[in-house]
Amino acid sequence: MLLPSKALKKLHQRVPICLSGKELPANCDLRYGQFYYFFLFNAEGELTHVGNMSNGLTDRLNQGISLPHAFVDMVEDALKIKTSLDDRERAYLEERGSEQAFTHLQDKLKQMERIGTMRVVHRLRENATRMQSPTLTRYHALSLEIEAVRRQVINKNAIDSLAGSIESFLSDNPDFSDSRQLIDAYVEVALRYCFDISEQCKIVAGQWQNNATDEQRSAAEKLGNQLLERCNQHLVSVRKDIKKLESDRSYDAPRLYAQIGNASKTLQLIKKTTSIGVLRPIHQAWREAANLKLQK
Repeated sequence: MLLPSKALKKLHQRVPICLSGKELPANCDLRYGQFYYFFLFNAEGELTHVGNMSNGLTDRLNQGISLPHAFVDMVEDALKIKTSLDDRERAYLEERGSEQAFTHLQDKLKQMERIGTMRVVHRLRENATRMQSPTLTRYHALSLEIEAVRRQVINKNAIDSLAGSIESFLSDNPDFSDSRQLIDAYVEVALRYCFDISEQCKIVAGQWQNNATDEQRSAAEKLGNQLLERCNQHLVSVRKDIKKLESDRSYDAPRLYAQIGNASKTLQLIKKTTSIGVLRPIHQAWREAANLKLQK
């Protein structure tokens, strides 16, 4: 375990870093032994992002720089990068949402290990109506949100928000050209920690059809059928994964049984599982949903 260096303490004055395991993570959390990754948490302790810093740190260590100083040096270099995220956001807005501007924005986020993605998502949505194609800009925002949640994020609020974003976008645009990709992301990412995914997909498919205008009804019905078909494919995969479990105490066991809506088994496995901070909100939601299902 490395003690906080003077360099880290000085950096902490400008960039929040968790310098002690006793501190509650507040937007940033750097734990000793985990310098190769940059962890972002929300106030509830849910993991919101993991940025991979291994290559940059390894290069600096090979130059003989100590690990704490290598981290500080890497952050300092990032702060000095000529083209900022603000620049790329402004360019996107000035070019009214062009694909080239979006590509540059994506490249910048990749350069920053995608830290700051959700800020960009909110800004694109706030300005969508000013863009040449509001629908395309909303799709750009949604695609960034999907990647933010897909990349090692365990944050119930973010996951639920993504599910709502996809549901709303497809409800408004049932004939969208990339609807199949969004349905895949909905099932694989947004519903990864969902209890009884089959029931959820049936509810959403019904909502799409009920909310559709007369002109959209055919497309909404087709979209709902695609969702139910994709859901059934996913459940086949989940049941295969359950058969492969070495024991009920396997890390992923509660999630898999929650996915198929097995209420009694889910409750049983949650009791056996040590509930770490990032999973507590998810486990609580499973308990509530499972108990409600057993009462019916």
